[in-house]
Amino acid sequence: MTEPSLRERSKERRRRAVQVAGMRLFAERGYEATTVSDIAAEAEVSTRSVSMYFDTKLDIALASSDAAAARLTAALAEAPSGAPVTEVFLAWLEREPALVGEEEWLLRSRMLERNPQLGSGGTDQARTMLRASADAVAADLGTTSDDVAVQVVLGVLAGVLYQFERLSAVAREDRRTLDVMRAAVDGAFAGVRRRG
Repeated sequence: MTEPSLRERSKERRRRAVQVAGMRLFAERGYEATTVSDIAAEAEVSTRSVSMYFDTKLDIALASSDAAAARLTAALAEAPSGAPVTEVFLAWLEREPALVGEEEWLLRSRMLERNPQLGSGGTDQARTMLRASADAVAADLGTTSDDVAVQVVLGVLAGVLYQFERLSAVAREDRRTLDVMRAAVDGAFAGVRRRG
């Protein structure tokens, strides 16, 4: 694999600066109160540069969550046939903090805390991840993705993820945290299996 060119690295740095600036301002001021001009000024780029990297302000806000959703979708697609969703989900969850980085993790958490409407999962990538998750859970349970049991398990997975995103770095690295989350996910699967 070839190393990205200087130009590509420079573009990625500017894109990243725009994303981080946007997340920081959304966390501090709120999504509605932040303009694209504010983001450009914070990132030290022109408003035209912002629109080169992101089509909309919402794209800036959801870029981090969309990237995480894409990684989960890929993990589900690449999992061996018959692999328990619990294992795939928790392995993905365990890898996420290292892939995101502490600054982005904290900004995303603060941004979503301040602007809960941004956590609704309304993007194409989030919908793709939800469909892939529903299909994987359905296969694991031996049912269809529209079964209420699948929807309940998806709700538990979403709740675990929601809480995990809000944990500090120390808590995320604590083995007990993952054990508690594993128990919640395992419990959801076991509970719906018992009910048949």
